[in-house]
Amino acid sequence: MLGEYKLNRCTRQCHALKRPLREGEWYYSVISESGDDYVRHDYSAESWTEPPEGAVGWWKKQMPTSAARKMVLAPPEVLIDLLRSMEPFPEKAKSRYLLALMLMRRRLIRPAAESDKSELAENQMRIEVIADGSTIDIETCEISRSESETLRDELNELLYCEAAPDEDVVA
Repeated sequence: MLGEYKLNRCTRQCHALKRPLREGEWYYSVISESGDDYVRHDYSAESWTEPPEGAVGWWKKQMPTSAARKMVLAPPEVLIDLLRSMEPFPEKAKSRYLLALMLMRRRLIRPAAESDKSELAENQMRIEVIADGSTIDIETCEISRSESETLRDELNELLYCEAAPDEDVVA
């Protein structure tokens, strides 16, 4: 099983130019190894030439603007209910599988105990809902690169909603 690594959020500072990143400005984030940890540095597009030597990964992103919509994730109970409600729809199997992986990463569900998996088909996994101990069977799916963007957009549409202007956004 892959380990989980803690990465800092955007520093909102250009590492190379030592200046704040501006609203709407494009920037690059780079993850590098530092001993046993990973370190994140952000670079303005104007200072970016290529990833620094030893970079593990990098991506391009845009600083939010004050007018940008703030989106919040649905509450955990809603996410678990959504996972259950997708079961009778075989055409949603890939979305359901990705949702289960996301919920596992957020530690809302976990793989069920081995003793609970005896009658599962080869392409299924049984998960346990941490909050109530119930189990759900999920079909495991292969997802191609060409499908990933469509599935991501579909899940974002289902899982996120716009925060009210006076609502605190907790990420």
